[in-house]
Amino acid sequence: MRRDSDLIRAILLAVEADDRCEILHLPHIEGFHPEAVHFHARLLVEKGLLQTALPNQSIRQPWMCLRLTWEGYDFLDHIRDPAVWRLIKRSATKVGSWSIETLAVIAKSMILAKVEALGLAA
Repeated sequence: MRRDSDLIRAILLAVEADDRCEILHLPHIEGFHPEAVHFHARLLVEKGLLQTALPNQSIRQPWMCLRLTWEGYDFLDHIRDPAVWRLIKRSATKVGSWSIETLAVIAKSMILAKVEALGLAA
């Protein structure tokens, strides 16, 4: 299965949106198969953007708890705005890579450009 940057963003947004800040099951993401959500959530855990008590790998059991890490919140803050997200994805396509690190660098550069445009740079 290929990684899907839109699904990764959707999972992060769904976990953050839960009022308890920790969810006890994987969120339903409209337009994506539950197996794809499960796969991408595992990738986010491996990358350190989500933290969980992982289910037993030998049997199909629900996730026990899922929450954003500090790094997950930081990354989500960079990619939250839908207009900025579209620009980030377009830029990543031109670069030819959309790893989490690449997306974060592109997002940070866009944010810094916005800060400079507002005259807030030191």
